[in-house]
Amino acid sequence: MRRSFLRLHQIIGLFAGALFVLIGLSGGVLAFREDIDEWLNDSIMRVEPPAQASPKSLNEILAAAVAAAPPDAKLERLTAPRHARAAAAVTYMVDAEDLESDFYETFVDPYTAQVKGRRLLLHGDKTFSQPFIQILLAFHSTLLLGANNAYLVGSVGVLLLLSVLVGLYLWWPRNGDWRLGLKVKWGASRERIVYDLHRCFGIYGAAILLVMLLTGVAMIFKPATRGVTALFSPVRADPDFGRSKPITNGAPIGVDAAVAAADRIFPDGRLHWVLLPSTPTGVYVVGKQSRNEPSRSKTFRNVGVDQYGGEVLGVQDRSGFTAGERFLEWLFPLHSGEAFGEIGRPLTLLIGLLPLVLYVTGFLRWRQRRRGRAPPSF
Repeated sequence: MRRSFLRLHQIIGLFAGALFVLIGLSGGVLAFREDIDEWLNDSIMRVEPPAQASPKSLNEILAAAVAAAPPDAKLERLTAPRHARAAAAVTYMVDAEDLESDFYETFVDPYTAQVKGRRLLLHGDKTFSQPFIQILLAFHSTLLLGANNAYLVGSVGVLLLLSVLVGLYLWWPRNGDWRLGLKVKWGASRERIVYDLHRCFGIYGAAILLVMLLTGVAMIFKPATRGVTALFSPVRADPDFGRSKPITNGAPIGVDAAVAAADRIFPDGRLHWVLLPSTPTGVYVVGKQSRNEPSRSKTFRNVGVDQYGGEVLGVQDRSGFTAGERFLEWLFPLHSGEAFGEIGRPLTLLIGLLPLVLYVTGFLRWRQRRRGRAPPSF
Protein backbone atom coordinates (compact mmCIF):
# COMPACT_ATOMS: atom_id res chain seq x y z
CA MET A 1 0.00 0.00 0.00
CA ARG A 2 2.81 2.39 0.85
CA ARG A 3 4.38 1.79 -2.56
CA SER A 4 1.07 2.48 -4.31
CA PHE A 5 0.58 5.70 -2.34
CA LEU A 6 4.11 6.77 -3.21
CA ARG A 7 3.39 6.23 -6.90
CA LEU A 8 0.17 8.25 -6.64
CA HIS A 9 1.99 11.03 -4.80
CA GLN A 10 4.66 11.14 -7.51
CA ILE A 11 2.23 11.24 -10.43
CA ILE A 12 0.09 14.01 -8.95
CA GLY A 13 3.17 15.93 -7.88
CA LEU A 14 4.90 15.78 -11.28
CA PHE A 15 1.92 16.94 -13.32
CA ALA A 16 -0.55 18.80 -11.08
CA GLY A 17 2.36 20.01 -8.96
CA ALA A 18 3.79 21.98 -11.89
CA LEU A 19 0.53 23.93 -12.15
CA PHE A 20 0.53 24.33 -8.38
CA VAL A 21 3.92 26.05 -8.61
CA LEU A 22 2.55 28.64 -11.05
CA ILE A 23 -0.62 29.15 -9.03
CA GLY A 24 1.36 29.46 -5.81
CA LEU A 25 3.83 31.99 -7.23
CA SER A 26 1.05 34.11 -8.70
CA GLY A 27 -0.85 33.95 -5.42
CA GLY A 28 2.21 35.12 -3.51
CA VAL A 29 2.57 38.13 -5.80
CA LEU A 30 -1.15 38.88 -5.57
CA ALA A 31 -0.84 39.32 -1.82
CA PHE A 32 0.62 42.73 -2.76
CA ARG A 33 -1.78 43.29 -5.67
CA GLU A 34 -3.03 46.72 -4.57
CA ASP A 35 0.46 48.08 -3.91
CA ILE A 36 1.76 46.68 -7.21
CA ASP A 37 -1.22 48.08 -9.11
CA GLU A 38 -0.63 51.54 -7.63
CA TRP A 39 3.11 51.33 -8.32
CA LEU A 40 2.51 50.41 -11.97
CA ASN A 41 -0.03 53.22 -12.34
CA ASP A 42 1.48 55.76 -9.99
CA SER A 43 0.64 58.81 -12.12
CA ILE A 44 -3.13 58.19 -11.99
CA MET A 45 -3.68 56.15 -8.83
CA ARG A 46 -1.63 58.11 -6.29
CA VAL A 47 -1.93 61.70 -5.09
CA GLU A 48 0.02 64.11 -2.92
CA PRO A 49 -2.06 65.04 0.13
CA PRO A 50 -1.82 68.72 1.12
CA ALA A 51 -0.42 69.74 4.48
CA GLN A 52 -3.93 70.57 5.66
CA ALA A 53 -5.72 67.50 4.28
CA SER A 54 -9.35 68.40 3.63
CA PRO A 55 -11.05 65.99 1.21
CA LYS A 56 -13.68 67.24 -1.20
CA SER A 57 -17.23 65.96 -0.91
CA LEU A 58 -18.14 62.70 -2.58
CA ASN A 59 -20.61 64.59 -4.78
CA GLU A 60 -17.77 66.74 -6.13
CA ILE A 61 -15.54 63.71 -6.70
CA LEU A 62 -18.30 61.87 -8.56
CA ALA A 63 -19.21 64.96 -10.58
CA ALA A 64 -15.61 65.27 -11.78
CA ALA A 65 -15.58 61.63 -12.90
CA VAL A 66 -18.97 62.00 -14.65
CA ALA A 67 -17.77 65.10 -16.50
CA ALA A 68 -14.80 63.15 -17.86
CA ALA A 69 -16.90 60.11 -18.89
CA PRO A 70 -18.89 59.66 -22.14
CA PRO A 71 -22.53 60.83 -22.05
CA ASP A 72 -23.82 57.25 -22.32
CA ALA A 73 -21.69 55.92 -19.45
CA LYS A 74 -23.50 53.77 -16.89
CA LEU A 75 -22.05 54.43 -13.45
CA GLU A 76 -21.28 51.41 -11.29
CA ARG A 77 -19.18 52.17 -8.21
CA LEU A 78 -17.30 54.80 -6.29
CA THR A 79 -14.46 53.28 -4.25
CA ALA A 80 -13.06 55.38 -1.44
CA PRO A 81 -9.27 55.90 -1.20
CA ARG A 82 -7.71 53.10 0.81
CA HIS A 83 -5.01 55.38 2.26
CA ALA A 84 -4.04 59.06 2.37
CA ARG A 85 -2.05 58.96 -0.90
CA ALA A 86 -4.58 56.99 -2.92
CA ALA A 87 -7.03 58.43 -5.44
CA ALA A 88 -10.75 57.76 -5.34
CA ALA A 89 -11.94 55.45 -8.14
CA VAL A 90 -15.17 55.59 -10.14
CA THR A 91 -16.02 52.67 -12.44
CA TYR A 92 -18.50 52.85 -15.29
CA MET A 93 -19.60 50.87 -18.34
CA VAL A 94 -20.18 51.94 -21.95
CA ASP A 95 -21.39 49.94 -24.92
CA ALA A 96 -18.66 49.51 -27.53
CA GLU A 97 -19.14 49.50 -31.30
CA ASP A 98 -18.46 45.76 -31.56
CA LEU A 99 -21.51 45.02 -29.37
CA GLU A 100 -19.26 44.33 -26.40
CA SER A 101 -19.20 46.33 -23.17
CA ASP A 102 -16.21 48.35 -22.03
CA PHE A 103 -15.56 48.88 -18.34
CA TYR A 104 -13.47 51.88 -17.32
CA GLU A 105 -12.03 53.19 -14.08
CA THR A 106 -11.54 56.92 -13.53
CA PHE A 107 -9.25 58.15 -10.74
CA VAL A 108 -9.97 61.42 -8.95
CA ASP A 109 -7.79 63.33 -6.49
CA PRO A 110 -9.93 63.37 -3.32
CA TYR A 111 -8.36 66.66 -2.15
CA THR A 112 -8.89 68.68 -5.33
CA ALA A 113 -11.65 66.74 -7.15
CA GLN A 114 -9.42 66.79 -10.25
CA VAL A 115 -9.40 63.77 -12.56
CA LYS A 116 -5.96 62.09 -12.54
CA GLY A 117 -6.71 59.77 -15.43
CA ARG A 118 -8.64 56.68 -16.46
CA ARG A 119 -7.93 53.17 -17.68
CA LEU A 120 -9.75 50.36 -19.42
CA LEU A 121 -10.68 47.64 -16.95
CA LEU A 122 -12.17 45.13 -19.36
CA HIS A 123 -13.39 44.94 -22.97
CA GLY A 124 -16.11 42.33 -23.27
CA ASP A 125 -14.66 39.05 -22.08
CA LYS A 126 -11.16 39.73 -23.44
CA THR A 127 -8.89 38.78 -20.57
CA PHE A 128 -5.82 40.51 -21.97
CA SER A 129 -7.63 43.84 -22.23
CA GLN A 130 -7.40 44.09 -18.44
CA PRO A 131 -4.64 45.73 -16.38
CA PHE A 132 -1.73 43.49 -15.37
CA ILE A 133 -2.98 42.70 -11.85
CA GLN A 134 -6.42 41.68 -13.16
CA ILE A 135 -4.73 39.41 -15.72
CA LEU A 136 -2.65 37.86 -12.94
CA LEU A 137 -5.83 37.33 -10.90
CA ALA A 138 -7.43 35.60 -13.88
CA PHE A 139 -4.34 33.39 -14.27
CA HIS A 140 -4.36 32.48 -10.58
CA SER A 141 -8.02 31.47 -10.55
CA THR A 142 -8.58 30.10 -14.06
CA LEU A 143 -5.14 29.72 -15.71
CA LEU A 144 -6.52 32.16 -18.32
CA LEU A 145 -8.99 29.52 -19.49
CA GLY A 146 -12.00 31.72 -18.73
CA ALA A 147 -14.32 31.91 -15.74
CA ASN A 148 -16.49 29.08 -17.12
CA ASN A 149 -13.46 26.75 -16.97
CA ALA A 150 -12.39 27.63 -13.44
CA TYR A 151 -13.58 24.18 -12.39
CA LEU A 152 -10.48 22.76 -14.12
CA VAL A 153 -8.29 24.63 -11.65
CA GLY A 154 -10.60 23.45 -8.87
CA SER A 155 -10.13 19.86 -10.02
CA VAL A 156 -6.35 20.30 -9.90
CA GLY A 157 -6.80 21.64 -6.38
CA VAL A 158 -8.72 18.51 -5.36
CA LEU A 159 -5.92 16.31 -6.70
CA LEU A 160 -3.35 18.34 -4.80
CA LEU A 161 -5.39 18.04 -1.61
CA LEU A 162 -5.25 14.29 -2.07
CA SER A 163 -1.51 14.47 -2.71
CA VAL A 164 -0.91 16.44 0.49
CA LEU A 165 -2.89 13.92 2.53
CA VAL A 166 -0.99 11.03 0.93
CA GLY A 167 2.25 12.90 1.63
CA LEU A 168 1.34 13.09 5.31
CA TYR A 169 0.88 9.33 5.34
CA LEU A 170 4.22 8.79 3.59
CA TRP A 171 5.97 11.22 5.93
CA TRP A 172 5.49 8.99 8.97
CA PRO A 173 8.80 7.13 9.47
CA ARG A 174 8.57 3.37 9.17
CA ASN A 175 10.17 2.80 12.55
CA GLY A 176 7.57 5.03 14.22
CA ASP A 177 10.05 7.67 15.40
CA TRP A 178 8.28 10.83 14.15
CA ARG A 179 11.21 13.05 15.15
CA LEU A 180 13.12 11.71 12.15
CA GLY A 181 10.66 13.50 9.88
CA LEU A 182 11.27 16.90 11.48
CA LYS A 183 14.95 17.40 10.76
CA VAL A 184 17.48 17.33 7.96
CA LYS A 185 20.49 15.05 8.27
CA TRP A 186 23.00 17.47 6.76
CA GLY A 187 25.96 15.13 7.08
CA ALA A 188 24.31 12.41 5.02
CA SER A 189 24.43 11.82 1.25
CA ARG A 190 22.99 14.29 -1.25
CA GLU A 191 20.08 11.93 -1.87
CA ARG A 192 19.25 11.81 1.83
CA ILE A 193 19.45 15.62 2.17
CA VAL A 194 17.04 16.11 -0.74
CA TYR A 195 14.71 13.52 0.77
CA ASP A 196 14.81 15.16 4.20
CA LEU A 197 14.27 18.65 2.77
CA HIS A 198 11.19 17.48 0.90
CA ARG A 199 9.76 15.82 3.99
CA CYS A 200 10.53 18.75 6.32
CA PHE A 201 9.09 21.42 4.04
CA GLY A 202 6.10 19.17 3.46
CA ILE A 203 5.29 18.48 7.09
CA TYR A 204 5.92 22.03 8.33
CA GLY A 205 3.84 23.51 5.52
CA ALA A 206 1.14 20.84 5.34
CA ALA A 207 -1.43 22.65 7.50
CA ILE A 208 -0.99 25.90 5.57
CA LEU A 209 -1.16 24.13 2.22
CA LEU A 210 -4.34 22.35 3.25
CA VAL A 211 -5.95 25.66 4.25
CA MET A 212 -4.92 27.33 0.99
CA LEU A 213 -6.11 24.44 -1.13
CA LEU A 214 -9.38 23.97 0.76
CA THR A 215 -10.29 27.65 0.63
CA GLY A 216 -9.32 27.90 -3.04
CA VAL A 217 -11.35 24.85 -4.04
CA ALA A 218 -14.27 26.03 -1.91
CA MET A 219 -14.36 29.40 -3.68
CA ILE A 220 -14.12 27.88 -7.16
CA PHE A 221 -16.96 25.47 -6.42
CA LYS A 222 -18.92 28.16 -4.58
CA PRO A 223 -22.48 26.83 -5.20
CA ALA A 224 -21.47 23.40 -3.92
CA THR A 225 -19.70 24.96 -0.95
CA ARG A 226 -22.79 26.98 -0.04
CA GLY A 227 -24.95 23.88 -0.37
CA VAL A 228 -22.73 21.76 1.87
CA THR A 229 -22.37 24.58 4.40
CA ALA A 230 -26.16 24.98 4.51
CA LEU A 231 -26.44 21.37 5.70
CA PHE A 232 -24.78 22.40 8.96
CA SER A 233 -25.79 26.03 9.35
CA PRO A 234 -28.33 28.34 7.66
CA VAL A 235 -26.97 30.31 4.71
CA ARG A 236 -29.17 33.11 3.44
CA ALA A 237 -29.33 34.27 -0.17
CA ASP A 238 -27.46 37.41 -1.20
CA PRO A 239 -29.16 40.47 0.29
CA ASP A 240 -31.87 42.37 -1.58
CA PHE A 241 -31.38 46.10 -1.13
CA GLY A 242 -34.77 46.96 -2.60
CA ARG A 243 -35.82 49.39 -5.31
CA SER A 244 -36.00 53.15 -5.41
CA LYS A 245 -39.39 54.83 -5.96
CA PRO A 246 -39.04 57.31 -8.83
CA ILE A 247 -40.44 60.76 -8.12
CA THR A 248 -41.82 62.96 -10.89
CA ASN A 249 -39.22 65.62 -11.68
CA GLY A 250 -37.26 64.32 -8.69
CA ALA A 251 -33.47 64.37 -8.64
CA PRO A 252 -31.27 61.83 -6.83
CA ILE A 253 -30.23 62.83 -3.34
CA GLY A 254 -26.53 62.47 -4.12
CA VAL A 255 -23.75 60.30 -2.76
CA ASP A 256 -23.09 62.34 0.38
CA ALA A 257 -26.73 62.11 1.49
CA ALA A 258 -26.73 58.34 0.83
CA VAL A 259 -23.60 57.93 2.94
CA ALA A 260 -25.17 60.05 5.69
CA ALA A 261 -28.18 57.70 5.72
CA ALA A 262 -25.84 54.69 5.98
CA ASP A 263 -23.90 56.39 8.79
CA ARG A 264 -27.03 56.34 10.89
CA ILE A 265 -27.07 52.54 10.58
CA PHE A 266 -23.31 52.03 10.89
CA PRO A 267 -21.83 55.08 12.66
CA ASP A 268 -18.46 53.34 13.00
CA GLY A 269 -16.08 52.03 10.35
CA ARG A 270 -14.63 53.57 7.20
CA LEU A 271 -16.39 54.18 3.92
CA HIS A 272 -15.30 51.40 1.57
CA TRP A 273 -17.50 51.84 -1.48
CA VAL A 274 -20.76 53.21 -2.84
CA LEU A 275 -22.51 51.14 -5.50
CA LEU A 276 -24.22 53.67 -7.73
CA PRO A 277 -27.75 53.40 -9.16
CA SER A 278 -27.68 53.00 -12.94
CA THR A 279 -31.47 52.82 -13.49
CA PRO A 280 -34.42 54.89 -12.22
CA THR A 281 -35.23 52.17 -9.69
CA GLY A 282 -31.63 51.47 -8.68
CA VAL A 283 -30.40 52.17 -5.18
CA TYR A 284 -27.24 53.43 -3.54
CA VAL A 285 -25.49 50.61 -1.69
CA VAL A 286 -23.09 52.07 0.86
CA GLY A 287 -20.41 49.80 2.37
CA LYS A 288 -18.96 50.71 5.77
CA GLN A 289 -15.99 48.47 6.59
CA SER A 290 -15.36 47.73 10.26
CA ARG A 291 -11.96 47.15 11.83
CA ASN A 292 -12.73 43.56 12.81
CA GLU A 293 -13.76 42.36 9.35
CA PRO A 294 -11.34 39.71 8.09
CA SER A 295 -11.43 41.02 4.51
CA ARG A 296 -9.85 44.31 3.45
CA SER A 297 -10.93 44.19 -0.20
CA LYS A 298 -14.69 44.06 0.42
CA THR A 299 -17.22 44.54 3.19
CA PHE A 300 -20.30 42.75 4.44
CA ARG A 301 -21.74 45.82 6.15
CA ASN A 302 -23.85 47.40 3.43
CA VAL A 303 -26.88 49.68 3.42
CA GLY A 304 -29.30 50.12 0.52
CA VAL A 305 -30.59 53.69 0.23
CA ASP A 306 -33.41 55.02 -1.98
CA GLN A 307 -31.78 57.32 -4.53
CA TYR A 308 -34.62 59.89 -4.31
CA GLY A 309 -36.00 59.92 -0.80
CA GLY A 310 -32.94 58.70 1.11
CA GLU A 311 -34.86 55.98 2.97
CA VAL A 312 -32.97 52.89 4.05
CA LEU A 313 -34.34 49.97 2.01
CA GLY A 314 -32.10 47.10 3.12
CA VAL A 315 -29.22 46.31 5.43
CA GLN A 316 -26.55 43.63 5.37
CA ASP A 317 -24.92 43.35 8.78
CA ARG A 318 -22.19 40.77 9.28
CA SER A 319 -22.70 40.91 13.07
CA GLY A 320 -25.84 38.85 12.52
CA PHE A 321 -24.19 36.21 10.35
CA THR A 322 -24.80 32.56 11.11
CA ALA A 323 -21.85 30.22 11.60
CA GLY A 324 -22.18 29.09 8.00
CA GLU A 325 -22.21 32.63 6.64
CA ARG A 326 -19.21 33.53 8.75
CA PHE A 327 -17.38 30.48 7.37
CA LEU A 328 -18.08 31.66 3.81
CA GLU A 329 -16.99 35.19 4.73
CA TRP A 330 -13.59 33.91 5.91
CA LEU A 331 -12.75 31.88 2.81
CA PHE A 332 -11.15 34.65 0.76
CA PRO A 333 -9.41 36.45 3.66
CA LEU A 334 -7.78 33.17 4.71
CA HIS A 335 -6.80 32.33 1.15
CA SER A 336 -5.34 35.76 0.42
CA GLY A 337 -3.78 36.36 3.83
CA GLU A 338 -5.92 39.46 4.45
CA ALA A 339 -7.25 37.88 7.64
CA PHE A 340 -3.85 38.31 9.30
CA GLY A 341 -3.41 42.03 8.66
CA GLU A 342 -0.10 43.45 7.44
CA ILE A 343 1.86 40.35 8.41
CA GLY A 344 -0.46 38.28 6.24
CA ARG A 345 0.94 39.64 2.98
CA PRO A 346 4.61 38.67 3.43
CA LEU A 347 3.42 35.41 4.95
CA THR A 348 1.32 34.69 1.85
CA LEU A 349 4.31 35.50 -0.35
CA LEU A 350 6.41 32.92 1.50
CA ILE A 351 3.60 30.38 1.29
CA GLY A 352 3.48 31.00 -2.46
CA LEU A 353 7.10 29.83 -2.69
CA LEU A 354 6.40 26.58 -0.84
CA PRO A 355 4.97 24.66 -3.84
CA LEU A 356 8.12 25.56 -5.80
CA VAL A 357 10.39 24.21 -3.05
CA LEU A 358 8.35 21.02 -2.76
CA TYR A 359 8.29 20.55 -6.54
CA VAL A 360 12.03 21.02 -6.96
CA THR A 361 12.95 18.69 -4.08
CA GLY A 362 10.30 16.17 -5.12
CA PHE A 363 11.48 16.23 -8.73
CA LEU A 364 15.11 15.75 -7.69
CA ARG A 365 14.12 12.84 -5.48
CA TRP A 366 12.12 11.30 -8.33
CA ARG A 367 15.12 11.63 -10.68
CA GLN A 368 17.39 10.00 -8.10
CA ARG A 369 15.06 7.02 -7.82
CA ARG A 370 14.76 6.82 -11.60
CA ARG A 371 18.51 6.55 -11.86
CA GLY A 372 18.38 3.45 -9.72
CA ARG A 373 19.91 4.90 -6.60
CA ALA A 374 19.10 3.07 -3.42
CA PRO A 375 16.73 4.79 -1.03
CA PRO A 376 18.32 6.21 2.12
CA SER A 377 18.54 3.87 5.07
CA PHE A 378 17.20 4.72 8.49
